[in-house]
Amino acid sequence: MSVLLKNLVLDAARLPGNWPDLTAGIAAEKLGIPEYAVSGTEILSASVDSRRGTPKILLTLKVDAAGIPDTPVEEFAAFIPAEPDIPGSVRLRNPVVVGTGPAGIYGALVLAMAGCEPVIIDSGAPADERCRDYRNFLADRKLNENSNLLIGEGGAGTFSDGKLYTGTRDRKAGWVKRIMVECGVPEEIIWKSRAHAGSDFLQSSAEKLRHKIENLGGRFIFHTRVRDIIVKNGQCRGVVTASGEKIFAPAVLIAPGLGGRELVRNLALHAEWELKPFQIGCRIEHPQKFIDRSMYRMPRPAALGAAEYHIVARRHERHVASFCMCPGGEVVNATAWENHSISNGMSLFARAGEFANSCLISTFAPGELGSVADIYQLINSLEKRCFTMGGGDYTLPAQDVYAFLRKEPGLRNSRSDTAVGVVSGRIDQLVPEKLYAALASALKEFDSRMTGFIRQGKFIGIESCVSAPLRFWRNRENGQSSIRELYLAGEGCGAAGGIISAACDGIRCAEAMLRL
Repeated sequence: MSVLLKNLVLDAARLPGNWPDLTAGIAAEKLGIPEYAVSGTEILSASVDSRRGTPKILLTLKVDAAGIPDTPVEEFAAFIPAEPDIPGSVRLRNPVVVGTGPAGIYGALVLAMAGCEPVIIDSGAPADERCRDYRNFLADRKLNENSNLLIGEGGAGTFSDGKLYTGTRDRKAGWVKRIMVECGVPEEIIWKSRAHAGSDFLQSSAEKLRHKIENLGGRFIFHTRVRDIIVKNGQCRGVVTASGEKIFAPAVLIAPGLGGRELVRNLALHAEWELKPFQIGCRIEHPQKFIDRSMYRMPRPAALGAAEYHIVARRHERHVASFCMCPGGEVVNATAWENHSISNGMSLFARAGEFANSCLISTFAPGELGSVADIYQLINSLEKRCFTMGGGDYTLPAQDVYAFLRKEPGLRNSRSDTAVGVVSGRIDQLVPEKLYAALASALKEFDSRMTGFIRQGKFIGIESCVSAPLRFWRNRENGQSSIRELYLAGEGCGAAGGIISAACDGIRCAEAMLRL
């Protein structure tokens, strides 16, 4: 017999760190039966509620036990992931997929599962080589523009903590997580409401996912930058590489990511697009113990991980929100371009670092900063100024939040979990004026909710790779761009935001390709 126990409320302060191993006893107590009568349990969802009192864990369990009435099967449906829609007969052969970030790689996986034998092209390196290139960058500060934290197998998400929570209601999100678990990511990502894979697991899982696609007939081409597309009679017939080589294909899926700026600008010469809202922000760092006490109102309980926050300020005319929060993480320089510096955050699965960081972002309306050329010019300018302010060696400039508000120099303590290190800099003079005004107002609101948010925080660099400033048009019926047989997916094309939503977007594009 199987029963569904929804919304069990557990006092996190009283639970041990291994509480997921004790669910049989928790279920037996709730059902009023002896623990030996429980033959099995499965955690379907778990979330943390720390809004008031001691923090609670809200738990939903599937319980197998004798002598209890069955829960109707349809009540379990919400927890069953939807698999990709693959037709029984597919004629598409050797489509090209550009990009191995979440959108590209999951699109390629679906195409490979359908027997299409896709050709997957990436300008960067395989994951193991990419990791070596990043370590070399930290040691000698010589950037490889084709292998860095933005470019290479797995995309930017490989070095981003791997946050897997999303606003998408697509049930294929559950399928994406299950594929990740098959590739070595811990199983808890399936049931944790704010799950993360950790950059350490993402690097190895990217390789395993590649091997899965290769075993299905897919072929990977690394170190090959796609510059443009081949268009004949309004149809995409392949791609052109930076060396001038033409690779022909019956259909093309391009998922360039936020690191594919050059390719996106070239695509915009062919396909229809529009300006969309986009964000710029600053990475902010606090001691993790401060965040733990602020969120849990006590030292971190053994049952809970490093605390995280999501905060939004709406009092100012321009809203500010936290984004890409990395508990126990580190700040990185995620640039893909020489003499540019871009702050970002990442953390390993354990989230055991001394500091927490997140980005405080504000949204700019379409056209507010001019044309798309004006926007990219502004972004490039911010990144170059950030590089110069950090001393010209990819060290990131930092400023105490208190000094930022007073518009004065100040970095009381350079201690930080920033891989490239920090030096004192004037972040208040780096950010655009409109962003400064929004941040200044929001910080006071945040400090009223988390006392010490200003005094204990420091800003580190400028975060300019948050979202794309344009969105390509797509046909709602067949998913194609304004160029037939060209499918544009993921964050770089303005169609998603985050690992899971990008992966689901790539899957949708692949499903549309299979209907050709």
